[in-house]
Amino acid sequence: MKLRSLLALTFCSSIAFGAVPAQAEECPDGICELVFEYTGNAEYFTVPDGAKNVSFEISGAAGGRGGMGGRVTGEFINFPTGFWVFVGGEGVINAEAPGGYNGGGRAGGSRGNEGSGGGASDIRSGTNLNDRIVVAGGGGGGGGYAGAAGGAGGNLVADNGGSGQGSGGGGGRESSGGSAGASNGGSSAQPGGFGIGGTGGSSWNAGGGGGGGGWFGGGGGGADDDSCCADAGGGGGGSSYANTSLVTNINHQAGVQNAAGRVVIRYEVPSIITLFAGTQLSNNEISISMEVEGSFSPNSTHLEVVDTACIVSEPELTGSTYVFQIQGCVDSRFLAALAPEAAALLTDDTSASLQIELDLVGPEFTFDQIISADHDYVFDLIGSEDNSGLSSEDILVAGCDETVLLNQRLSLNDCQEGDIIITLASNVVTDSMGNLGPSEPTVLELSRDTIAPTSQWLEPEITEIDGNFNLVISLRHDDSLVEDAAVEFLADEISCLPITTFSEGEVTFEYIGCAPGSMSWKLAAFSLIDSAGNSGPAIDSVLELTLVALEPTTEPTPATPEPALEVAPREPALQIPSQLAPGLPDEIHSPIEAPEFVDQEIVEEILEFVESEEVIPIEKESPPKAVSTVPTRSKQPVSSPVDSKSAPAASEPEPQELESEATVKKDQGDLLDQSEIASQSAYVAELASGDQKPARPDSVARISPWLAGGAVAAVLAFIVYRKMMVR
Repeated sequence: MKLRSLLALTFCSSIAFGAVPAQAEECPDGICELVFEYTGNAEYFTVPDGAKNVSFEISGAAGGRGGMGGRVTGEFINFPTGFWVFVGGEGVINAEAPGGYNGGGRAGGSRGNEGSGGGASDIRSGTNLNDRIVVAGGGGGGGGYAGAAGGAGGNLVADNGGSGQGSGGGGGRESSGGSAGASNGGSSAQPGGFGIGGTGGSSWNAGGGGGGGGWFGGGGGGADDDSCCADAGGGGGGSSYANTSLVTNINHQAGVQNAAGRVVIRYEVPSIITLFAGTQLSNNEISISMEVEGSFSPNSTHLEVVDTACIVSEPELTGSTYVFQIQGCVDSRFLAALAPEAAALLTDDTSASLQIELDLVGPEFTFDQIISADHDYVFDLIGSEDNSGLSSEDILVAGCDETVLLNQRLSLNDCQEGDIIITLASNVVTDSMGNLGPSEPTVLELSRDTIAPTSQWLEPEITEIDGNFNLVISLRHDDSLVEDAAVEFLADEISCLPITTFSEGEVTFEYIGCAPGSMSWKLAAFSLIDSAGNSGPAIDSVLELTLVALEPTTEPTPATPEPALEVAPREPALQIPSQLAPGLPDEIHSPIEAPEFVDQEIVEEILEFVESEEVIPIEKESPPKAVSTVPTRSKQPVSSPVDSKSAPAASEPEPQELESEATVKKDQGDLLDQSEIASQSAYVAELASGDQKPARPDSVARISPWLAGGAVAAVLAFIVYRKMMVR
């Protein structure tokens, strides 16, 4: 295999190619003949359009002083558009003479009358040896001095060369080159190879002849070193070959070509069909066109149609084109072919059969929605093919009050929430072939939804533990959160972070250990979106809380009741002017502000002023007056007056100064008790406000400011009275 490739490369490197393709100029009786003579170059032949029955006659070249070349005739089965032609050169007579063109083997030396092998002639699809289609072998060269003749070229196994004292080379075979002839002294001859003949042996006396070229070349003849007798052997002939997959009617001959090789190409140019095509005219008519050059006149028998329901009319001639009209076909695929007689006239680029996918069904439709700011819905009705005849009466719409169809664009307005159904009736439009469509009603169902999604903050769950708070905050929402949407959390002091839990339609935030203060949560507007593309809520959804810690409640220790003091009979009873006692409001609003308490420093200044005043004795003759004793502090911030008649009598009257001091201290205790009551009531009001629960109008917390004011007014009235008594 390696040897074959090497020989092929060596041979091809010496090939020269013709620049101008060869063609016949005249074709008498419609048969063209083109002859290729030896030029030493390869030539390309282009098969003319419309040529048929392309045949060949190929002859190999004769060897020098040797055998004649072989010949191969035949016809192409499927001839190519063109091929290369190689014509073999005749062998040369001389010592070590080169072989004939296209594979002839070199002659041996050194007598001077040795002959080289003749070259093969062949046709090829390309320029390489492997591209050869048909080969005619060349003859072997004769041996030197009085040597033997070379073998004849040709046949699948060529003839051996003649033998003298040096034996002749073997003929080329179908799959191997001819063997080398044995030399009688001198150098050895070479065997033949793929496409090339072997070299003859050399001697001072007579060299062997070269092998002929061929499919496989003949072997070189052996040399003779003895000056007597028969001398050197002749070269073997080259074998012939034909690729039976491309050519047929092959005939081989051996030893028929003298001198150089020759190639003859023959072909016919009868009437030809240059066009065979069909097209559908309507859903019930097909047109077949056949364009003919020459005298051939086709008729309906030259057209073979597969669908037996089709009716083929006789053709009408227009110019050089015959037109057949075919009707009544039922198969969706139309198949037709030319009868053999007509198919033989086709050019090589025209098929003898045709296939047409018939359009026997009407158009189908789909609805393609487009966005429009002017209508509730807009749909383009997309047909599977061009169509006509669609009107608004062919479309039924349920769910919308206004329907407009313009250029197959459907606009819907005044559509209600819920299901909308659009129905295009069947068989209401036609296509270019006249087919009705759609085959079934085309229905589009959709649901109208223009309601934006909403959200709702659920009632918070609040638990106070040691002044801090645990919270559960839940947001319930419709549909889905948009990408990157978030709930914004704000607080006076960020003392706790949530554990966030997402479930379908709800987000829950759990906080542990939050410090008192104000907090708020906000879901920004348009953070939700539903499957219909609606966004909501329209405004921010906000939850606000104020966390206020309840101070621990301590049980007050019951005070030891002080003994009632006996007051001088002539001391007048304390009278509080009615204008100093404020009246209660008709309505108390909730929540209330915590009252401002009486400053302790003011109370102390009042007491110091009272103590610094001179005490005036009270006469015993004065009639006894009723006084109020100091009330005791109970668990409820409410005081009750004590009747002077129920107080125990004093065993001895006390000095007036002691009476005044005791009375002032009692008033101070009343004032402090009233202040404590107001403070407690205000804290209760603050807690009630923090819980955001409405307070009762009759709550003690609502009148605590009035009680504190009354106490202050009482003290001031008492001071004025004492001043008047001193003076």
